Amino acid sequence: MRWFTFFCIIVCISLTQTTLIHWINIGQAVPDLYFPLIVFYSFLTDMKRNTIANWFAGLSKDLFSDGYFGINAVFFVAIGLLLWSIRGILYRGHVVTQVTTTFIFSFMYNILYALHTTASFHSLRFFSTLWIIFICSLYTALIVPVLFWIFSKFQPTQKLYPHYE
Repeated sequence: MRWFTFFCIIVCISLTQTTLIHWINIGQAVPDLYFPLIVFYSFLTDMKRNTIANWFAGLSKDLFSDGYFGINAVFFVAIGLLLWSIRGILYRGHVVTQVTTTFIFSFMYNILYALHTTASFHSLRFFSTLWIIFICSLYTALIVPVLFWIFSKFQPTQKLYPHYE
């Protein structure tokens, strides 16, 4: 794993997520550009590198978002480890698997984050929030093929679906 490349990707995602968010959203749907990175590295690396990559991605998101510092890092590591633990049963090389996995885990992450926000701030309209979570997770999943292609260009020595693990 190339750490310099990884940190350059994190910087690009952070800048895009914070400065160009009005250019990439569709209505209320805003993609989470960090999440495809977590899925990509959960598919690609071993447990140690996966945990470190998810931790840094979560800290980066925490730096550029509202809310408690560290909560995204904890959620990203937990989701990344869960995804890493089941990656052996998934056919990771197929785009449908990548999109479906990203949608499911993005939906789970957003539900957990919404529950945490509800417990912390006591302000949540359940059905409207659930709809927004659904469309944001769907939008995030639909941009995965493009982001996986870009990420794989920056990690050319790694295979997305190695024959031997």
